[in-house]
Amino acid sequence: MPIRKLLNDKQKGVPNLVKALKPCWMMSPLSVSQYIDASVIHFDVLIFDEASQLRTEDVVPAIIRADQVIVIGDNKQLPPTSFFTTGDNGEDAEDEDNASYESVLDECSNFMFRRILKWHYRSQDERLITFSNKHFYDSQLITFPNPVQNPNLGVWFKHVPDGIYDRGGRRDNRREAEVVAQLTLEHFQSCPNQSLGIIAFSEAQASAIQEQLEILGKDKPEFEIFCSDNSPRFFLKALENVQGDERDVILLSVGYARDSVGKLYLNFGPIIKQRGERRLNVAITRAKSKITLVSSLLAADIDITRSKNQGIKLLRDYLEYAESGGKKLEGNFYTNELKFDSPFEEDVYHTLVEHGYTIRTQVGCSGYRIDLAVVNKNHPGEFLLGIECDGASYHSSPTARDRDRLRQQVLEKLGWNIHRIWSTDWFRNKPAQIRLLVEKIERLQNYIF
Repeated sequence: MPIRKLLNDKQKGVPNLVKALKPCWMMSPLSVSQYIDASVIHFDVLIFDEASQLRTEDVVPAIIRADQVIVIGDNKQLPPTSFFTTGDNGEDAEDEDNASYESVLDECSNFMFRRILKWHYRSQDERLITFSNKHFYDSQLITFPNPVQNPNLGVWFKHVPDGIYDRGGRRDNRREAEVVAQLTLEHFQSCPNQSLGIIAFSEAQASAIQEQLEILGKDKPEFEIFCSDNSPRFFLKALENVQGDERDVILLSVGYARDSVGKLYLNFGPIIKQRGERRLNVAITRAKSKITLVSSLLAADIDITRSKNQGIKLLRDYLEYAESGGKKLEGNFYTNELKFDSPFEEDVYHTLVEHGYTIRTQVGCSGYRIDLAVVNKNHPGEFLLGIECDGASYHSSPTARDRDRLRQQVLEKLGWNIHRIWSTDWFRNKPAQIRLLVEKIERLQNYIF
């Protein structure tokens, strides 16, 4: 008997449904509490999937009905949240302190036997998982390379330079929504057999994209069918609702950007909330073959010194990663805290600050860091020049070849412009060294815009 018919039978629906599904049920924890009589039905084994999203208090009634419990989940993905539960999904709602709660996965991790599943085989291109593997999983995942170079694989970036975030009105980015809709149409025309998912950072941006898809689909019935809600090859969802979904190709729309007067607020919806970095991890790992990040912002537009939020830092790093096509894994780590290896470095720093430049100290993520870095005035998150002084970092290299040649070659391949200052030259003729340094900075500032 069909399940729908069982449920429509007001007198026998639930009992017959229970009987029809024996010996295995697939139900939510709350449904178990509502429909399963604990005095009548008892489970031999109870399995919770996507357990990172389940609150402990919601699953306890199901647990007491079982002899054995298996909890499956990823504590680097979405936690339980109250986000989107009020019905007001505008920016005001996103600015509220919507808390993330402890999950049953968090609770069970403290005392239950654990087994980590390390093989990752969803991604057909390693670049799709490399960022998450590095930043979320401590490079513990085992991934598999693709033997072919294919433009339909990997990480791609689509910049929308004229995108504007409508902060005081619709709270969306209509220009970016138009670009996403056009990319969707191009995908349908060129790769009709590949499934597609669209993820927006906010409900408002998802609605804007839906509007543009409907406009494009008015005279294209097949495209309209492809983009329909019941299409197995397509979905359009906000960030909070995509855990568990996967498609061949993913379009990820940031939406947030500078407003009509050119001001950029570091508000990226759920990304900036408690454990918001988990939401980013979910979004960037939904693609099996290709992901295209659509953004009106560049990584250089985001100055991470304005915020200590982990979600913002990782978003900036992923923007940089996507801009490089998945080639640049590490973002530059720096803070407002001043750190110097020597009084010589400190003197160079203060001299440049007096000339009006913004300088970051000890830039890098590993044991080796660039002593001083000059910030690009046009893109506060980007550096014009790296300055190496012959201080502790220089002398820490085991060989002269490493410190004088190889290290700089590697930095230049990554895109750095490097300027070396010798302490003896600085103290013997400081004005001449300052003049050379300022001329190089100005030349780069005028060249890089």
